[in-house]
Amino acid sequence: MTFRVFVTGASGFVGQHLVRALSSEGHSVRALVHHSPVQAEETVRGSLEQPLADWLAGCDAVVHAGALLDPIHDEARAERVNHRGTVELAKVASKAGVKVFVFVSSQAALGFHPGAGLVAPDAPARPTTAYGRSKLEAERALRDLGALRTVVLRPPTVYGPGERRNFLALTRAIASGVFLLPGRGDNRLSFCAVENLCAAICWALRADSAQGILHVADEPVRPFRETCNLIAEAVGRRLLPIPFPLPLARSVALGLELALKNPPLSRARLTTLTADCALDTSATQSAGFSPRVTMEQGVRRTVSWYREAGLLRTP
Repeated sequence: MTFRVFVTGASGFVGQHLVRALSSEGHSVRALVHHSPVQAEETVRGSLEQPLADWLAGCDAVVHAGALLDPIHDEARAERVNHRGTVELAKVASKAGVKVFVFVSSQAALGFHPGAGLVAPDAPARPTTAYGRSKLEAERALRDLGALRTVVLRPPTVYGPGERRNFLALTRAIASGVFLLPGRGDNRLSFCAVENLCAAICWALRADSAQGILHVADEPVRPFRETCNLIAEAVGRRLLPIPFPLPLARSVALGLELALKNPPLSRARLTTLTADCALDTSATQSAGFSPRVTMEQGVRRTVSWYREAGLLRTP
C-alpha cells in the first residue's frame, strides 16, 4: 500500500531523512519546506501559520514532523505553532479526506520521570519546557478529534547523520577528552536513531494496528555510561575514570551558568543527563514495529558524518 503523503518539516534534520525513506518505499511525497530544498516529488514553500487546505488536495496521508524547536523563549508562539498549528492541520486533513495522520511528538511532552524505570505512553505527563507543553497539548487535542486514524509517535533524543544539536554537543564533549560522566552513569536514557524513527513513521502509515500514542526508541535501552562508552569508542577516546559526584556537578553547572551565556553544562542539562527515564516501547512492538538499526550502528554512522561535515575533531 502506497500513499500520497504531505510532509511538514521536510527541510529539517528528521524531515530530510523521512522524505528519502518514504520515497524509497514507493510513496509520493508533497513536502512543505521553509528554506532548504529536498528531493521530493513535489515541494511547497510556506509555514504552518499559513492556510493549509490547498496543500492537502489529493493527499491521503499526512506526516506532521514540523515544529518550533527548543530553546523556545516565546511560549505563546510555541502554543500557536506546535499546538494550534497541529490541530488546524489535522482538521483540514480530515476535511480533505486524508486517511491517516502521523504526528511526530517528543519525549518532552511526557517529561522526565526520575527513578521510574520504563515509562509507558499513558504515564502522567510532566513537561517542563514550553516545547514539551505545546507538544502535549497537541497530543491531547488530536486524541479528542477522533475523525481520522491518528498515530502519535514519541521519540527521545534523535540522532543520526545531519543532526547538529544535542547529540552533537554530547559527542563533542566526549571527543574533547575531558568529559566527566556526572554521577555513576547507571541511569537509563533512551535515544533513537533517525533511521528507526523514519522506519516507524513508514510503518505507522500502513499498519492499522498503529493507533494512539506510541513510543519509538533504540532497543535495548542502555545505562547512560554505556551510551557514552559507545560514543567514546566511535571517536577514539576513553571516558576519564575520575569521579564527578552530582553535588559537585551541580555546583560546576551553576558556576558556568553565571559565567557564560551558553554554558557547556547547565543545571537543566545535568538533570536530563542524570535522569533515570527510559521509554517503554512494548506497545509499539506489540503493534508490529521493531527498530531496524542498533545503537552501535547508529552511533558509528553519526560520528562518521560529523567527521565528514567537519563538525568533529577527533584523534
